Amino acid sequence: MLNLKNRFLTERGKTFSDGFTLAELLVASAISAIVITAAYAFTNIILTSNKDDDKNIKLGSQIENTLDFVVDEVKSSKKILSSWTGVRTSCKTPPGEFVIGLELPDQALTNISYKNKQNVNWKAVDCPVAYYLEQDNAYKGRGGSYKLYRHGPQLDEKGFYIPTKVSTTLMSDKIRYAPDDVMPCDSANGWTQRQIKGITICTSPYNKAAEIGISAETIKQGSKYSTLTKTSGGYTRIQNEELVGDIGSSFFSINKKGQYCPTGNCCLFGACSNTAEQTFFIDVSGSMGWCYVKGKNCMDAAKEEVIRSVRGLADGVKLQVVAFNHYSRPLWPTGPKVLDPATRQQAIQFVTSLRAGGGTNPWAGLWQSMQSQDVTQIILISDGYTSSSGYCNGKYRRYADCFADYNKNVRSNTAAGTVKIDSISLGYDFCSGSGWMGDVATKNNGKCSVIR
Repeated sequence: MLNLKNRFLTERGKTFSDGFTLAELLVASAISAIVITAAYAFTNIILTSNKDDDKNIKLGSQIENTLDFVVDEVKSSKKILSSWTGVRTSCKTPPGEFVIGLELPDQALTNISYKNKQNVNWKAVDCPVAYYLEQDNAYKGRGGSYKLYRHGPQLDEKGFYIPTKVSTTLMSDKIRYAPDDVMPCDSANGWTQRQIKGITICTSPYNKAAEIGISAETIKQGSKYSTLTKTSGGYTRIQNEELVGDIGSSFFSINKKGQYCPTGNCCLFGACSNTAEQTFFIDVSGSMGWCYVKGKNCMDAAKEEVIRSVRGLADGVKLQVVAFNHYSRPLWPTGPKVLDPATRQQAIQFVTSLRAGGGTNPWAGLWQSMQSQDVTQIILISDGYTSSSGYCNGKYRRYADCFADYNKNVRSNTAAGTVKIDSISLGYDFCSGSGWMGDVATKNNGKCSVIR
């Protein structure tokens, strides 16, 4: 019995000797504290980083949205203003520092305005849209921060101006006190540059185009800042009477001398309309969205030229506009229509809405136009390569030869006569050598021009 008791006490003593000492507990506590502190610091860094990223994303989206809106208004205007000089004294000058102004064309109050030659349903926009900066006094960061405001006619839910309602709208805050990046201007070709706090504006000669850069800045933490710069640009699409005069094409008729282009302004990249039946073929393939001619995006340049040409055509001309990429899409599926104020506006709206995308295949649309007695001149605009041979009029051959044969053997025996095809090659030379645009033009009474 005594031996059993001693053995129990011995085993019990071993159990107690295997526990943690006070020193061990202190060391373990210290290690745990270090691990927890490190984990907290790491978590805090991640949360701060995510918060900073969120700030950058929001600021970038805000500036991009502002630029998109300003550029859209540039495209809807007829003249860019760099100061208040020349603006009517009756126009209210908003407070703050002037950034950019935009003169707008007369606005239609009703849809019937486009059919009314007396313009009784049109409203002149006497005062321009003005963008200006005001300092944000609540900002406590370096150099100061500014808010960009827009002062001008309101827009309705469809995006049309309401000339009788003028309002002031905050477009963006966080505009930097100075540009954060360099935006060079093409001063050698007459462009001018202005810097208004964190906004840089390059304006083209004659105030028809502008490139805009906006630098914005926000406080990240303490004395650390997040800064970004975004740029965009656009050109005015509306006729400026101060430069070219009032075309007034809606009120001209074809005169007895056969002047189908009474003002001389319906030449398209040098190819002039010279018959009473006009069809414009516009390439809207994807490459038109990134090539450039004369300092402009090919798609925008082509649209601008076609719109200007449509405005210059006389009333009474039969017009058709065809957009093509991998297939052709005519403005009027039933065929060309006689130009009057209503059809002219339909053509302008159609061209304005065109966007680049898809491949390049004009041949089916061209063949259909060749067979129409309401088509005697085609002006073809493209920047892309396409196959020059295929099935045409029942045979596999070069399309240019097919059209030439049709002109000679069929169209020449009709009352309308043969079809003239002029072609405009944008950016690349598809006129010379075996180029498809030169081939189809020279074999069908026309000429091919290269525009770079």
